Amino acid sequence: MKYLLFTLLLFIAMTINAQTELSSSFNSSHSGRNVTFVISKTYNARHELGGGIRFNINKLEMSDDQNKVYMKRLYATRFYHHLGIEGFYHHHIFRNWEHVKPFLFYDLQATYSTSRKRDFLPHSYDYNGDILYKEHVNRFGPFTWIEQNVGFGFKADLPGRFFLTQKIGAGTSFILGKEKRLLAKYFEWFEWEFGGLINVGIGYRFK
Repeated sequence: MKYLLFTLLLFIAMTINAQTELSSSFNSSHSGRNVTFVISKTYNARHELGGGIRFNINKLEMSDDQNKVYMKRLYATRFYHHLGIEGFYHHHIFRNWEHVKPFLFYDLQATYSTSRKRDFLPHSYDYNGDILYKEHVNRFGPFTWIEQNVGFGFKADLPGRFFLTQKIGAGTSFILGKEKRLLAKYFEWFEWEFGGLINVGIGYRFK
C-alpha cells in the first residue's frame, strides 16, 4: 500500500511540475487523412507524453488507381468510424534550444472504420476497337486500424504561447478484421503493411 501511495504522490508531483501543451494537427498516414486534438506534458525538458482523439476525413478521389484495399483507403460510413485515438512520446534532443525544439518520436494511432476501393476494369470496346473501362466501387470492413510510426519532428515558437509542430516518420499499419469478399481476410483476421506519417499542426503552451 505504501508503495502505491508513494507512486501516486510522485505522479502528482511530476504532473504539477510538468509543462502542459494543447495542439491540433493534420495527419497524412497510411490509412488516409485525419485531424487530431491532443494534450501533452513535458517532464525534465526532455520527455514528452501526450494523447487525444482523432477525426478521420473521407476522400472520394483516390490518390492512385491501383488495386489497393487499405493504403489511403479508409472511408467512414458511420459517425463512430470517423473517431479514433492517438498517443505519442517525444524525446527532445537539445533541451537548451530556446525557440526551436527538435525531437525524435513514437506515434500510435488507432481507429475502427471501413475502407473504400475504386477500380477501373475493362468493360467493352468502342467502334474504333479501343478498350472501354467501367468504374467499380467496393467497400470492405469495418476493420481495426493500428498505425505505428517513428521519426523526427520539431516545434517552433510563435508569438505569445503558440507554436508550430511538424513530424515525419515511417512505420507499420496493422489491419484487424475479417472480410468475406476478400479471400485472404476470410481465412485470416490480421494483415499489415508499411506506412508513413506526415504531421503538421499548431499548439498552445500553458505555463
